[in-house]
Amino acid sequence: DERNVAEKKAGGSAIHGITKFSDLSQEEFAGRYLTTVIPEGLKDSMRKVSLKPPKSGATADWTGTYTTPVKDQGYCGSCWAFSATEAIESYAKLSGKYDLYELSPQQITSCDKTSYGCQGGWAEHAFNYVVQAGGIQAESTYPYVSGTTGQTGSCKADSSKFVAKIRGYTAVAAGESNLATALNAGPPTVCLAATAFQTYTGGILSTCDTQVDHCVQAIGYTADYWIVRNSWGTGWGESGYIRIARGRDLCKISDDVTYPTF
Repeated sequence: DERNVAEKKAGGSAIHGITKFSDLSQEEFAGRYLTTVIPEGLKDSMRKVSLKPPKSGATADWTGTYTTPVKDQGYCGSCWAFSATEAIESYAKLSGKYDLYELSPQQITSCDKTSYGCQGGWAEHAFNYVVQAGGIQAESTYPYVSGTTGQTGSCKADSSKFVAKIRGYTAVAAGESNLATALNAGPPTVCLAATAFQTYTGGILSTCDTQVDHCVQAIGYTADYWIVRNSWGTGWGESGYIRIARGRDLCKISDDVTYPTF
């Protein structure tokens, strides 16, 4: 009710209500699903690229053609692994070197020892892991199980089954103009503040906090909002997606934007 009042006051159209996370307190929800915090040292070390602003009135939407179906991380704080996996899937196809494979977030969740599996991690570390491992397997050969078990699991990667590899990643300088320009070229990983996501059921979100704690894939924009693909299944939000109002860096959506390079 408080969030709906705040949305109305802000002139937004988002509706908050009962979701599959309603049996969790805000603290429980954050402790399990909002587990991404970017270390200051990592922020400082990233080389961030500024991009030319897009043309006025431009739009973008990568849904379907360059994105796989909405995934569900389940009862595991592995959003960081999912967001990186989804970006690799999309940019692998965009590179012209690969088909649109459904790749394995389980491999990154279990094998990236610089992150914490179901207890959280960082998309940047996920990209670095795939570089160092030499590639990533398909979901079909390394299926996701942590969402059911709630456990990180041991690494069982098989390099003979890798179907894609990356050279590294690019970090985009903060700012909505840079995010829009990045989206003109592909759907990147974004890490943002997602406390309000717990009760989101639809509409354009116009109120948000500022604590970055969740990673997702930005897949498009219009003049009024950003289109974001989450990893909480199609039963959440707008069939697995959320629209976030443009113009105020809402949810810190443009502060931590990265994409893999091939």
